[in-house]
Amino acid sequence: MKNIGRPALIALTAALAVGVSACGESDPAPGDDATTTSSAAQTSDETSADQTSSDDATSETAPASSSGSDTWHAAIEAAEQEADGTAYEIDDQDDDETWEVDVAKGKTSSEVQVAADGTARVEDADDDLDDDDRAGLAAAKITLVEAIEAALEEADGSLDDAELEKEDGQHFWQVTVDTADRNEVEVRVDVTSGKATVEQDDDNDDDS
Repeated sequence: MKNIGRPALIALTAALAVGVSACGESDPAPGDDATTTSSAAQTSDETSADQTSSDDATSETAPASSSGSDTWHAAIEAAEQEADGTAYEIDDQDDDETWEVDVAKGKTSSEVQVAADGTARVEDADDDLDDDDRAGLAAAKITLVEAIEAALEEADGSLDDAELEKEDGQHFWQVTVDTADRNEVEVRVDVTSGKATVEQDDDNDDDS
């Protein structure tokens, strides 16, 4: 048997050490895979939670969609603020969402022009308020806005004009609604109860 020289022995020992080290590095610790999987799952859960929170916040702050052309409502508010009174008549004379609103204050009336962008300007101020209009306002338990809303629920369409009227000693709101199929519908709204009734078309009666 030959004796192994010292240099050869040292080289053999070093080679064995390198091999053992390589094996140790290639085999992960038993708990490494579980730790990595757990970390990835936690990150995924956090991302989902953040997304859900963001969606909830967006849902709470999203503005409500408009239900149609309600410029008449804004026009009445703008006119009442501009003339410091109570609106009792409104008319879309040019069908361009530019409104003419009559506003009562005490025994006087002011005509306010409201543009489509909501800009209000007093045209005629401090005219004498008609006696019937003043009496109608005194008797009314519902506002012009409420009368129009009641009329539009009864007759589907868009507002053309609305005003106080008197017939047989009774005051009521007269609201004209433009519809797609009948052109114009007149709706009478009781000034106290707010009950809306579509008036019979006299032309149809004559034709029958």
